[in-house]
Amino acid sequence: MPQIKIALVEAISKSTHVYSRAYLPRAGVATLGAVLKQLGYPVDIFIHGLSAREEHQLETYDVVGIGSLSSTIDEAYLLADRLKKSRVTVVMGGPHVTFMPEEAIEHCDFVVLGEGEGTLPALLTAIENKTSFENIRGIAFKRPDGAMHYTGPSDFVDYKSMPSPDFLLSPKVTAKNIPPMITTSRGCPHDCSFCSVTSVFGRKYRFKGSEQVIKELGPIKHRSVCFGDDNFCANPVRAKKLLREMIKADAVPLRWSGQMCVAAASDMELLDLMQQTRCRIMYVGIESVDPATLKKYGKAHKVDEIQRCIDNLHKHNIGIHGMFVVDSEDKPEAARHIADFAIQTDIDTIQIFSITPFPGTRSFNENKHRIIHQQWHDYDGMHVVVKPTNCSAFDMQMAIVDQMNRFYSLPRALTAYRLHRGWRVKYRLAGHMLMRQWVRENKAYIENLKYGFTSDGREIPGIKGAGAGVYAPLGAATK
Repeated sequence: MPQIKIALVEAISKSTHVYSRAYLPRAGVATLGAVLKQLGYPVDIFIHGLSAREEHQLETYDVVGIGSLSSTIDEAYLLADRLKKSRVTVVMGGPHVTFMPEEAIEHCDFVVLGEGEGTLPALLTAIENKTSFENIRGIAFKRPDGAMHYTGPSDFVDYKSMPSPDFLLSPKVTAKNIPPMITTSRGCPHDCSFCSVTSVFGRKYRFKGSEQVIKELGPIKHRSVCFGDDNFCANPVRAKKLLREMIKADAVPLRWSGQMCVAAASDMELLDLMQQTRCRIMYVGIESVDPATLKKYGKAHKVDEIQRCIDNLHKHNIGIHGMFVVDSEDKPEAARHIADFAIQTDIDTIQIFSITPFPGTRSFNENKHRIIHQQWHDYDGMHVVVKPTNCSAFDMQMAIVDQMNRFYSLPRALTAYRLHRGWRVKYRLAGHMLMRQWVRENKAYIENLKYGFTSDGREIPGIKGAGAGVYAPLGAATK
């Protein structure tokens, strides 16, 4: 029976972002916790942020694993630095450190690269038994001479055999408030230029069995459930089978949402089943309404297919959250074209992100020479962090802010109210409030872009002062 005591922490962002008002913990830490629990390790997970008392409590564990995204890595590094002073063994994992191990190893003892469910147990065994780490695939660590050593890539795990995430390992979770998040697959064959999913999880889909998904739905089916798959409808045959099994097993949640691609909305049988199982809203990767940008991103759909996708979902009473990304080669007008399209086609809610070069993506390599800064907490899609080709960073930032403000304006929310559009009113009001809050919190960031400086005070080469006066006062909506 293992003797070392483990804590797993999910770093969370303290900044306002698109999903601030609908935070759900990712399944990774809870899945790792379930794997370690099966192996007999005493393990606790922390997925809702840390109180001062809990952070102090972490010093009593033998090993602390910290998972994070690029936008939360700064918080993760601060925590790791504090824990290392207490002589706790610190292990870091997640997509950011997978592609930035040289950076991460300065803050921790070990970096787990890629999927951790197979690697972490082997690493913990070596730590406890004080044996060599050289033969454990998928880790990086410093040798006695200070040089970082990488042991090579690990194999992808058998996702079908993975235990269900055990959120009850968190002291803040009870059977009554289990996070209503279920992930049923990993991997994606599409390899979009701005996405790191294929680099982390591979280009082949791996699915959980329907029985396991239905079992996970049991404790939360009375609530609104979010399917966390990167593309819930990636395999339409499998998605339809799962939805039928949910109906048959009386495991249909109160409502549900998930992500899908444009092409999946052409399958009427699939949409019928989604409607029958009370799908409320789908997060659709539209990305752009410009054919050239869609081609650059590696997206196969055309603008007329996007229109049909929207129409088909609405005919099935399924809402649409349109996810868009403005490219570094776009002009500021691209944000207005997106908002025009979203308003004209009656998309329910949207997000307009600036292209963000996350480590591990093609976009990271393509935009390396245009990256403004690497203040990772700003890598959340809402901050312009790449110098655009055809305008200043300030112009692009203001274009996105103005068009998001325009879409989520109070008059548009009130129009939805008058039309008795139920939850859409709530979501648009939430979007309105979120944008106001984001602008308040990021005035300094926008001002720095206006005068050609990064958030840490460095001059942005070649664009100092560019864009000043081009846009209306901060927060003014474009007509």
